[in-house]
Formats: sequence, C-alpha cells, structure tokens
Amino acid sequence: MPRSVKLLIVADHASNYIPKNYNNLGLTKKEILTHKAYDPGVRDLAINLSKKLNSQLVLGQYSRLLIDCNRDVDDPTLISVISDRKLILGNIKITKQERVNRINKIYNPYHEKIKKKILEKKINVIISLHSFNPIFKGKKRFLKYGILSNQDRRLSDLILNELKKKKNIVGDNKPYKGSLIGDTLYKHALKRGIHHSLIEIRNDLLSSVKNIDQVSNLMYRVISKSIKSLSITS
Repeated sequence: MPRSVKLLIVADHASNYIPKNYNNLGLTKKEILTHKAYDPGVRDLAINLSKKLNSQLVLGQYSRLLIDCNRDVDDPTLISVISDRKLILGNIKITKQERVNRINKIYNPYHEKIKKKILEKKINVIISLHSFNPIFKGKKRFLKYGILSNQDRRLSDLILNELKKKKNIVGDNKPYKGSLIGDTLYKHALKRGIHHSLIEIRNDLLSSVKNIDQVSNLMYRVISKSIKSLSITS
C-alpha cells in the first residue's frame, strides 16, 4: 500500500450486542444471532483486513436493531419496527426520550469516532464492510459479493473490475443500492471528497474461520490493487 494512502475500514453492523435491560427487544436468543440483528462474519473480516492493510478501524458496538448507524438520523428506518419480515416488539411506540437516548449513547459516539479518525489520521480512503443473507424471500442469491456506490464511483469501479477479473459473481449496486442519503459513506466520505466504497459479502462465505481467511485474502488483493490505481498523493 502506498505511503500516501491513509485507509479507514468501518463496519456499521459488526455487533449484535443488546444490553440486558432491553430483553432482546422481544426477539429470541437464536434470532439475535441472525442477520436481523447484525452482519454475521463482518467483525472478524474487518479485523483481519485492517491488519493486512495496516488500516485504521471503527467497528459498530451495538445491534442495528437498537439503532442503525448506517442511516441518517432522520431516516424512518433509523430504529426499525420490522427486520427481515420480523416485528421488533421492543421498537414499537418507543418514546421520544428513548429515541434521543439511543442517538446520544450509540449513534453519535460511533460517528464521532469515525470523524475523529478521519481528522487525526488524515484518512483519504474509506472502505465500509457489510454482509447479506444467501436466501432472500425464499430465493437463493447467487451473488457472492456486492459493490455499492453513490455518485462517486472512483474506487467502486476499480474494485468491481478487479473482482470480475477473478471470475467472481459480483453485483454493481446489488443486492442493495449504495446511494442512501445520510448513510455512513455519504456522511463521512462523499461530503468530504474522500475515496470510498461499500463491500457486501454473502454471509455464508463468512461462516467459519477458514472461510473468513479466504475472503480476507481475496479482499486484501482486490482492495490493494484498486487503491494503487487511484491518484492519491501525500
């Protein structure tokens, strides 16, 4: 990695942690271990990649069911009442005070941590890592990876091309769109003109230590080569 590159990896949905007083928001312990509550496999992948790429790292510390840190504070899905077609009882009719409490205790500290890293470490590239379910609405997703982008496609296009060269099944703004106003990359990268991309990995590819190592090695090669193609000077 060129010395001029100051990379930050973020993982908004790295944790399924819900404090005990929330009683799992009405969900079972089994459900808290699923994609409803977080992005399975992403925490270990992010840690692996940050070591390989010698990057800065910010991990989400709470379940997205409490509050979704990859949403604008005014987004109606900031605190969802439905996740993967499951009603989240603990989020129904929460008080304004509870909403403000979650913003102040979870959402704002997460984004302040990212902002601090950017300013202190002079970050000029941000990679956001997420994972998605292999089955959606009863149908198998054959995509292995998705590269999500907003109007700034400089890094995303390079990553897409590198993955396609390696014969991977990869989606361009699939399985989700990457142009969500107010999300993490919009807030911290697009508005600052920082190179960025969001990488989605099908979570069955992150289901074991061996699998995570394989994906880490692939992403290390792809991200390294893509960033080297960018015009970044000290």
